[in-house]
Amino acid sequence: MKRYKKEANGKLEVGQVMYTKRSVLTVDRALCKGCELCKLVCPREAISLIPAEPQNGKVVAPRVDIDESKCDFHGICAVVCPFAAIRISINGDETLPAVAKEVFPLLTRDIRCDESRCPADCRDCETACPLHIIEADEGVKIQKELCAGCLVCETECPKDAIRLTKFIEGSIAITLEHCPEGCRACLDVCPVNALGSGEDGRVFAKNVHCIFCGACKLVCPGEDALKIERTAIRHTPVNSGAWNRGLEKLTSTGALIRELAADGVDRARDAVHNLLTEEDAE
Repeated sequence: MKRYKKEANGKLEVGQVMYTKRSVLTVDRALCKGCELCKLVCPREAISLIPAEPQNGKVVAPRVDIDESKCDFHGICAVVCPFAAIRISINGDETLPAVAKEVFPLLTRDIRCDESRCPADCRDCETACPLHIIEADEGVKIQKELCAGCLVCETECPKDAIRLTKFIEGSIAITLEHCPEGCRACLDVCPVNALGSGEDGRVFAKNVHCIFCGACKLVCPGEDALKIERTAIRHTPVNSGAWNRGLEKLTSTGALIRELAADGVDRARDAVHNLLTEEDAE
């Protein structure tokens, strides 16, 4: 068995080569926003975040690094990445082994656009999208797999043609008293423009647009100046201890308890339904 790591063409690649199997994990540097989700959820602690030097007077988000000796290529990091910056391939075929083995769910991205409501020549959604994944030349084309669910396009659409559902719910709060004077680090790295600055120079958060990725918190020099809480994650059905552990790392014990309680209610409902169906059959 051989393991390797290399940087080429704006991508970090780590791999494992065996006699009949070649596993490759790729991080697209252009898509990666230096958030904390992949690091939080990695069960092998193979992912680290390396601080980056400022560029042109602005703070730059950390760079993801991966310890190729620890990575198990299950793709849990790829599942939770809001920007689809991480890809896994096995023998050249892109896959998510953790999902295929029902260890982890898929996060649900609900994105709908009613083009019949779009005014002619309107490009508001394309202009507003902070990730530049919308084209409105001939109809509205959204690269849905790259959508982080910031809702900016929805709020900027003049005709309510676009509807999104966030796959991560939560809250963000800023304690201005703890912010270093003149600091704009969080503004520099926010990938979806969910932070702003008022006329008084004070930073404020736009909770409706925040995707709770944690990129701002990683670069904030103020102690407890930024607080992010993830309260729920929308996902496909799964019953897995690995997902429960991952959910607790991403959110909180309280969120895990709520999900388990909801799953218990669903299972009880299904059991009652099956019992009534069997009685009707008799």
